Amino acid sequence: MIPKISIAKIPVHRFTVASLHEKVKQAIVGKDKKMFLNANARLVELANTTDVWLVDFFNNTVDYVMCDGAGVQLAAKLTGQPVPEKIAYNVWFWSFARFMADNNFTIYFLGAEELTLQKAIARIEAFEPRIRIVGHHHGFFDKKKTSPQNKVVIDHINAVKPDVIFVGFGMPIQEAWIKENFADVDSWAFFACGGAFDFFAGKNLVAPYIFRKLYLEWLFRFFLEPLRLFERATTSNFRFVKAVWKTRKDKG
Repeated sequence: MIPKISIAKIPVHRFTVASLHEKVKQAIVGKDKKMFLNANARLVELANTTDVWLVDFFNNTVDYVMCDGAGVQLAAKLTGQPVPEKIAYNVWFWSFARFMADNNFTIYFLGAEELTLQKAIARIEAFEPRIRIVGHHHGFFDKKKTSPQNKVVIDHINAVKPDVIFVGFGMPIQEAWIKENFADVDSWAFFACGGAFDFFAGKNLVAPYIFRKLYLEWLFRFFLEPLRLFERATTSNFRFVKAVWKTRKDKG
């Protein structure tokens, strides 16, 4: 049993990397389909503003929720809860690649541009030659559940039956796609990975350790992409803090 906390109505499991890998292994070996989604400030903000369906989804359907942001860690401190370990794709994935290779598990990548995926796969295979990436598909297709393009993608995935699938469409599109297609996809462990493929491909830089230590990774990314991340760094973060503060007051 993995203990969990709650951040503005979103549950977050207190995983370590080792306990996360063990749960993934249990799902694959036991042939027991599981969702391993992640929570960060953006997800919490969306769940408390424009996409309130995420609250019910994360509490009643999603099996496990990883802490994927310093905002969640800070919110845990502010609300007097144990601080979960941050398991961010851009840092954690490389140990996950080794774990996958050690256990001979297979993985499929869904999302991003084709060239980005090719670069990501090349870098990952250079890092861990034993990894079994059995397929990939770009994220630019009609994601409606009933669309012909969506059926083609699912058929492509099911032809190789990966043990693990990474879905990177950005929030909340990736969560909605997993919710709608979970039963139809032949995979045992589902991850929603956002823009992780850009990091795997080397397109985006990992924040220096000092930024991560001081919970300022968002600021480092904002310096690199101020126009694209302006709304995220201002309005979205404000809404996140407001949601955390409101639930703190409600509990108090």
